[in-house]
Amino acid sequence: MDNDYIRKMQTKENLCLAYMRQADDEFDRNGGKPSKEQCKLLQQAAYLRFEMARMSVGEERLYQQRKLQELNRQIRDIARQIDPELAKRMEAANSQDKGKPQDKPAPGNKSVDPAEVTGWFKEAPKQSFADVSGMTELKEQLRGCIQDLRIAELKAYLKMKQIHSFFFYGPPGCGKTYIIKAFAHELMDKDYKFLSLEGSDILSKYVGDAEKIVAQVFEEAQKNAPCIVFFDEVDGVCKSRSLPDLPNYAASLTTAFLTGYNRIDESEKPIIFIGATNYPRQVDNAMLDRVELIRVPLPDADARAAKFARDLEGLVPLEDGLTYARMAQETETYNYRDIDRLIAKMKTMMVKQLMKDYGTEAKAMAALKAGEYKISVALFDEARHSCLPTPKDGILREIDQWEEQIKRGQDGMD
Repeated sequence: MDNDYIRKMQTKENLCLAYMRQADDEFDRNGGKPSKEQCKLLQQAAYLRFEMARMSVGEERLYQQRKLQELNRQIRDIARQIDPELAKRMEAANSQDKGKPQDKPAPGNKSVDPAEVTGWFKEAPKQSFADVSGMTELKEQLRGCIQDLRIAELKAYLKMKQIHSFFFYGPPGCGKTYIIKAFAHELMDKDYKFLSLEGSDILSKYVGDAEKIVAQVFEEAQKNAPCIVFFDEVDGVCKSRSLPDLPNYAASLTTAFLTGYNRIDESEKPIIFIGATNYPRQVDNAMLDRVELIRVPLPDADARAAKFARDLEGLVPLEDGLTYARMAQETETYNYRDIDRLIAKMKTMMVKQLMKDYGTEAKAMAALKAGEYKISVALFDEARHSCLPTPKDGILREIDQWEEQIKRGQDGMD
């Protein structure tokens, strides 16, 4: 059996059991009465069981499914005692038409801390499109969206939607969040506000609170239009309801998310919605039907060369025979995070070599500023061999298969 699979399963199993122990401790601390904190801990355990069930096969999958069902029953029992209305929504979430989410009343949002709401609004990111390496076609596409904002009156007269909806997907480290923030920078120059949350932050809440947060995010977007709404890790809060063994509370959160999106879609206000994920297959189809799909690939050679140049040029010169183009050629399967790690490794090696060669920090600094010290081919090669890129074959294969599935579905409708 694959050692990596065993390691991942053991890690998730240990974490799952830890959450369950913490839930038991919380129950005892609360005098033997159920609480939101206990339910939240059990939710985290259930998500791990759900992931383990999806990863496994045969008897192992059946075992994980049984354990997940036990957790789900426990969570439903707690929800019935502390929030009966939420329990009803959870039960209904999986039974409704999955292709057409009903626009149910959003859960009340009075419990959302105003300070937390304030934290959703971000200052303008530092990077602009000028700082984004490569992605030429994507930048032009997004610039087109910005140009459209100048003809809002014409679009309104023609009864065209004011909302733009984008769904960015691609492997980890490919630059999705970076270019989205650069897009936000450009839009904030046009007086747009920037609302940004991560799916993992919302998932860390008790399920009822998570629904309230999602509902209020979309409400705040309407109140503060023109506005950008960015959900990173959107697969966590809009998980596909067709996934086997999906917990009811996860389906309920998806329903709340789609309901909130429908409201901004119908509001006729200038709102730009952006979702991003590494795992598009896990996002509900009802969401995918409403957005423009944009795949962000791994950085190409030009983008990698530009990344090396941006981080090193002006700091340390390169010796003859070493160029940024060569660095890019030698890092074909690297993403931006891999390159960041490689550059950090090179700098650590440089510091060690500088101190060895020059003895003091002052002399090392003087050598750098005078251009006496240069990055050698040998140093780059040594750093590269000791700083290997993260494996990407699995996630790239999954994304390719998902795209093929989407294409077959579209062909079937033609």
